[in-house]
Amino acid sequence: EALIWRSDLIILMGGHVPTQNRFFQEIKLDKLIANFQGVVLGISAGSMNAAGRVYAQPEAPGESAASFQRFLPGLGLTKLNILPHYQQAKDYTLDGMRLYEDVTFADSMGECFYSLVDGSYLLIEDGMTMLYGEAYRIQDGVMEQISEKDEIVLFVE
Repeated sequence: EALIWRSDLIILMGGHVPTQNRFFQEIKLDKLIANFQGVVLGISAGSMNAAGRVYAQPEAPGESAASFQRFLPGLGLTKLNILPHYQQAKDYTLDGMRLYEDVTFADSMGECFYSLVDGSYLLIEDGMTMLYGEAYRIQDGVMEQISEKDEIVLFVE
């Protein structure tokens, strides 16, 4: 049965990343939007689940445990792993550990994450990915600032 779109906009809202991801997998959202020609707007957890392979940064008690599944199949709208709300999460502790220094940096070995402050965003259009605003790259246990508030970074995916 063909799905008929009656909108030019899909909004993927925030929430708990693994819970949202499980719902997206259950409804097979990646297949439903595969040929969508409109705009997909990802906010918070929605931006994280837009990746092809999602990094579900721990956020709830108990999720810092090694048994917590941190990498999940995503929607495949980008190859970039986004971590939103950097200014809020940078000093967060979870289960007695510093979220970034003790958990995320360790998870970045062999991986690459982009942490954005609120107000920063990705725009993917015509095969080009542009990052607007303040952002940090976390890769192989090292974090570096890659852009300032009013800067643009171009990615080739």
